[in-house]
Amino acid sequence: MIRASAPGKLMLAGEYVVIERGVPALAVAVDRRLSVEVVPEAGRRQWLVTSPALALKDAQLKAVPVLAEVVARVPGLPSGGRITVSSQLGEGADKPGLGSSAALCAAALAAFWRLSGASGPPDVHLAIAAHRASQGGRGSGYDVAASVHGGVTLFHPAQGSALPVIERLPWPAGLHAAVFRAGKGSSTVEFLGRMTSWRDEDPESFDACIEPLAAETLGLIGAFREGNVPQILDGLAQVQEELQTMDRIGELGILAGGQCQLLGLIEDAGAIGRTSGAGGGDCAWALTDDPGRLAAVAASAAELGFSRLEVELGGAGLRVGDDA
Repeated sequence: MIRASAPGKLMLAGEYVVIERGVPALAVAVDRRLSVEVVPEAGRRQWLVTSPALALKDAQLKAVPVLAEVVARVPGLPSGGRITVSSQLGEGADKPGLGSSAALCAAALAAFWRLSGASGPPDVHLAIAAHRASQGGRGSGYDVAASVHGGVTLFHPAQGSALPVIERLPWPAGLHAAVFRAGKGSSTVEFLGRMTSWRDEDPESFDACIEPLAAETLGLIGAFREGNVPQILDGLAQVQEELQTMDRIGELGILAGGQCQLLGLIEDAGAIGRTSGAGGGDCAWALTDDPGRLAAVAASAAELGFSRLEVELGGAGLRVGDDA
C-alpha cells in the first residue's frame, strides 16, 4: 500500500486573467488535505475506486476522469488494484471550493509514481497535464501547483513552448486574513465556459473588462512580493472592483451564491473582501491590517448565516509515504 496526500488551496489573485492574459496567479495552500491510498492486487485487471467524499464504492476508474488520466500517464504500473480517496476538503454540491480535484490529481500521481518504481518525485507539469485533460483541456494548472508545493505559490502560466514557472513566496508580515463560506458550491469549468462564450461573442466588451483586471492583478502581485501591506490592501480592493465590473457587464454570475452579501458585510466591518477563485459561491476572503476587524466580520457573518472556514493558511505541500 502506498499513501500520498496533498493540501487544498484558495486563490487570492489571478482569477480568469491567468488563462485569458497569462497573468500570474497567487494561491495559498491550507491545512485541510486529501489523501489517496493505492493497493495493487495480483490478478486484478482493473483499478477500483472507493471514496466517501465522491460517493463511490468499488467504482471503475472511468468514474473519476482525473484518476484515469493520472494512471494513463504513469508507465510500469500493475494491472489493477484498489484506490481509496479520503478528503477533508468537503463533499457534494456545496463543498467550499478548496480545489479537491487538483489535490486528488497531485496525490494520485505521487502515489502511482511511487508504485511504478520511478525515481524521484513526479514532475508537476505532468500533474498539470493530467488535470487539464480531465477538464476538457481547460485550466491554467495553478491549483495543481499549489497542491504540490504548498505554502504561498505564485504561478506563472505557460507562455508559448515554455513550461509554467512556480515560485514560493512568504506571507507578508502584518497582513491578516480569514476565509468565509458563501454557502453554495460552484463549478470553475462552468464559469470558464461562460467567460469563453462572452469573449467569442463580444470580444470588444470582453477586452475592455479583462485588461483592467489584468493590470490591477499585476500591481497587486508586485505589492505582495514586496510585502507592502497598505499597497496590498489597496490592490486587493482594486482587483475586486474590476472583477465586479466584469461580472456586471458580462453577466457571469460571479457574485451569485451569497458572494455579494458576504463581501458587503466584510467591507462594512472595515476589511477588504475578495472573491476566492471563480466565484459563484464557494468562499470569500476578508483581509486587513487590523486582526480585530476579522472578529467583527465573523460576528456579522454568523448573524447572517455565513460561517468562517476553519483553516490554517500555508499548508504543507505534497507528501508521500508513512507521513502522508
